[in-house]
This record gives sequence, C-alpha cells and structure tokens, in this order.
Amino acid sequence: WSVHNQARMHARNLDPPYRDVEDALKYWPETATAVAVRLNDGVVEVLAPYGVKDLVQMIVRPTPNFADKMDLYRSRLADKNWQYRWPKLQILGV
Repeated sequence: WSVHNQARMHARNLDPPYRDVEDALKYWPETATAVAVRLNDGVVEVLAPYGVKDLVQMIVRPTPNFADKMDLYRSRLADKNWQYRWPKLQILGV
C-alpha cells in the first residue's frame, strides 16, 4: 500500500483538480485499484466507481480516464511488477 496526497495527484497525472475522493477514484490508473473504504458514522462505505469485479477476479485494466495515457499505464505496470507477485493476475490493455 502507498498513500498519496490526492490534493496534488491531479497535477502529476495531468488531470483537472479532483472535487473529492469519490471524484479522484475515477482518475486512478486501474479499475482494480480505484477502490476506497471509509467509515461514515459507524458504517463502512466502499467507494468503487468501476465496481469491485476486477479486483475480486484479479484483473488489471486501465480506467477510461487512462485510455489516452497508455504509456504511463504500461510504465506503472512495469514499476509495480504485480505479475511477479501474483502470477494468476490478468493484465489487460498492454
């Protein structure tokens, strides 16, 4: 896990400023990583604009907002090397 200040990530990813965490998730690179959990008045909320199916099925694919940033997506996959750690992982869009 890594934590990044979402208030500045839009600049790094060349996106418009994010309105809030829910909006920021739409701009994350992969559908399987665009998932957040928060506690709201004692209730656990799952925020997942693209659902959790890819996460559960071990599928990595770019989000629609990364469709025009495929070089960045591929570079991120190479840096993360998830396929080595999880050999059954399916990586799409490369």
